[in-house]
Amino acid sequence: MIDQAQLNRLHRYAVSLCRHGDDAFDLVQSALASFLEPPVKQFDDPIPYLFTSIRNRYIDIYRRDQKVQNTPLQDEHREAADYDLQVLETVMVNERQVHYLMNMLDDQEREMLFLWAVEGYSTQEVATLMALPKGTVLSKIHRLRQRLHQSKARENNCGVSL
Repeated sequence: MIDQAQLNRLHRYAVSLCRHGDDAFDLVQSALASFLEPPVKQFDDPIPYLFTSIRNRYIDIYRRDQKVQNTPLQDEHREAADYDLQVLETVMVNERQVHYLMNMLDDQEREMLFLWAVEGYSTQEVATLMALPKGTVLSKIHRLRQRLHQSKARENNCGVSL
């Protein structure tokens, strides 16, 4: 039903949310246990369902433990029409930049970047998975790219390569 490659995807997603391997295993295990309880749910592709289940469990657990930092969303109501969608959809972020960014982002930004840059979901799919408007996803990705470019410029000025 679920193979090793899919389990690895689920675990990577959980790690992108909580940044702790053990907590990620717990999230995946909990989502799979719920998914496999009788009656077993039948899906053509269970991965999106399990992603949502892992995300919901992460939010529940960490809100309860007061570990989720809710940051105000700035420019959320900005119109996304000025962004070139084709460019946003095709930008490749190398692994080193992703690792660097993952450490400096908040939970929502980390999840969004993981889904978009690592898993290869389109901005519409990311918006659907995260229950956000597509314009919000586009503007956040745009701001993430700006932060990446600014941090690269700072690193290059200091003689350190990113």
